[in-house]
Amino acid sequence: MVFATVPLSDYRFEEGEPTVRRIASSHVGHRAFCGDCGTPLYTRVEHQPDTLDFSVATLDDPGRVRPGFHIFWASRPPWVEIQDSLPKYEQFRPNGVDLEGNGPSA
Repeated sequence: MVFATVPLSDYRFEEGEPTVRRIASSHVGHRAFCGDCGTPLYTRVEHQPDTLDFSVATLDDPGRVRPGFHIFWASRPPWVEIQDSLPKYEQFRPNGVDLEGNGPSA
């Protein structure tokens, strides 16, 4: 699944916001999804209060968002073969924090 990080103030729903459901996915954050169909929408964590990570597949034109790197490379399935030259990180993004708010992880 491909996610992009944006400032919280830049994220908005164009339709369907009343159907959005949220669930605590850990003790530091939550995930939002469509209550009608289950589509994952975004993830928010307490230690990054000004941003959210949203699923690129929810965009009208997901092809407009180009990746800058790959994360969790060490845990990819053995059949994944990505041929691009983007940086590949074993776990979290460079200079970022982990799900517990510890970091940077570079």
